[in-house]
Parts: sequence; structure tokens; C-alpha cells
Amino acid sequence: MRLNIFNCSPRGKRSNTKVLTNAFAEGFLRGAAGAPELNEVREFFISEPDDFRRAAEAFGEPSAALIAFPVYVDAMPAIAKSFIEEIAAFKGRCSSTRMLFLIQTGFPEETHTRPMKAYLEKLAKRLGAPCDGVIRMGGGEGARDRVRGSKGGGKMFERYRMLGRGYAANGVLDEAILAKLAGPKRLPALLAPLVLPLANYFFWDRELKRNGAYEKRRDRPLERE
Repeated sequence: MRLNIFNCSPRGKRSNTKVLTNAFAEGFLRGAAGAPELNEVREFFISEPDDFRRAAEAFGEPSAALIAFPVYVDAMPAIAKSFIEEIAAFKGRCSSTRMLFLIQTGFPEETHTRPMKAYLEKLAKRLGAPCDGVIRMGGGEGARDRVRGSKGGGKMFERYRMLGRGYAANGVLDEAILAKLAGPKRLPALLAPLVLPLANYFFWDRELKRNGAYEKRRDRPLERE
């Protein structure tokens, strides 16, 4: 089976999306019942103009098509929307393209990716392509910085590898793993006040320092004196 991965993250090869598709692809290549050479993976980075053109052509091939991107609050990146508009030309002509999706967001609750899941399922239906599922992950920001051998990072990557193996072997995504990756419906009330300070400390403070802006974080340049 051929798996075409369409990475629609603006960060491209440096994205959180990339490390997740890597893990899925690893599992996919191992999942052909002892014959990994029967599987093939190609990844296109939609943020790169040449890849965008090649990806649009590859979408119509008999294959599994994994479209992957981050979700910003409720929205997809502009390049993801551009790619979807490009492949609309295949409407009614892509029944041999098995679509599946991978979306991730920095927010931990699964409620943030639920509307996008419904949209993507409807997209596949409108194109006339079978939809094999939507992988959703909450708390995805910083995934590229997680160490695979660490307790949290190792478990996350292994889940993606297991999804890939199962999909290559059976053509389906494991529902139990999908539920674990999607995250909780809501954070417990006692836990919520702890999450924001930790996120600020481990991510935003680090980014501010990296860009020499930490000391200016409370500045209000547009406020009148």
C-alpha cells in the first residue's frame, strides 16, 4: 500500500506535525505482515511550492492520503485550506484514494478538535473518497521537543506507531488509541488553574527568552501614558 502524507503545517519539516507523521509512518512501514517492502511512504510539505504542486498531482493516485495539520483554536492554517481547495478538482474522481487525517492542537481538551473532525469527514464525503478516520491529539504544542525515551513522549510516539501498524495491516485506525490521543473532554476544575502557569513556564517563557523579549513581556507600547 502507498501512503501519501500531505503535511500542511506552516512550519513544514520543523513542525510538531512532522514528528507525529514520522511515528505513524514508522509503524505503517512495519505493518505489512512481515513484508514491509510492500508498503511505501511519501511525504509532501505543502508550505514548499514545489511540493505543493507535486502533492496536488499525487492526491489522485490509488493510495491512502493522510492530510495532517495543526488546529489554531478552531481554524486550519491557510496553506491547508489552499491545498483542500486545490484537490477539490478531484471531486467525483478519487474513489481509489482512501482519505485519513491527523490534526493536533496545543489545547489539551478534545473539544477543540471536534468541529474540525466533523468538517474533514464531510470533506471526504463531498469529494467522493472513503474516509478511514481522523486522528486527533490535544496538547500537541512542543511535541517536536519531547524526547522519545521519556515517559510521556515515548508513550505518545508509540501510540502513533501502533496506529500506523494497525492501519497498514487492517486498513483501520484503533479506536482505543484514537480516544487516548484525543484528550479529555474537559480538564478537571481543580487541574485547570495549574495548566496555564505550567504552559507559560515551559513554553512561552522559553520562547520569549530565545527571542530576547522576556524582560519586555509586560510592556504596553500602544497604551497612552
